[in-house]
Amino acid sequence: MAVIEAIATTYLEADVVTVTMSGIPGTYEHLQLRISARSTRTSSAGWVRLGPNGDTSTGNKSHHRMQGSATTASAVADASTSSLIFYHMPSDYDADAGTYGGMVIDILDYANENKNTTFQQVSGWAGQGADYVVFGSGLWAATTTMTSITLDSTDAWTRGSEFTLFGLASS
Repeated sequence: MAVIEAIATTYLEADVVTVTMSGIPGTYEHLQLRISARSTRTSSAGWVRLGPNGDTSTGNKSHHRMQGSATTASAVADASTSSLIFYHMPSDYDADAGTYGGMVIDILDYANENKNTTFQQVSGWAGQGADYVVFGSGLWAATTTMTSITLDSTDAWTRGSEFTLFGLASS
């Protein structure tokens, strides 16, 4: 039987640039991050920039995504980046006021020091003609146990955004 336990939840009472979840125990097989958020960005859709253990070094992180919006589809890959970037979240630029997007990021083998940590993501929202669905993945080429996650927005996270981290285990 699988076990899923909430580790931490952050609900924003004001706009903030960074959310950090620290003290992540190494006792689970995988983690899952569930996000309901909106960005204050005014020039394009927002995104989630994820830094495992505060690691901002370039060269050991990569990510890619496939996305669809109305009748347009695209795919993008970035290698050797300083952070993992997961797209898209609604922003002041392209979403109706009060529109929050949903994102789920699975973090696989985060505590297995014999493997690199991999990520898979699904996100989306609908509103103001900018309906998105995005599938993505990422790689943190490190065998260090992940004990903290830093989540930055492109500008700031809007008040009312919520971030919940879950631990997943086989039994």
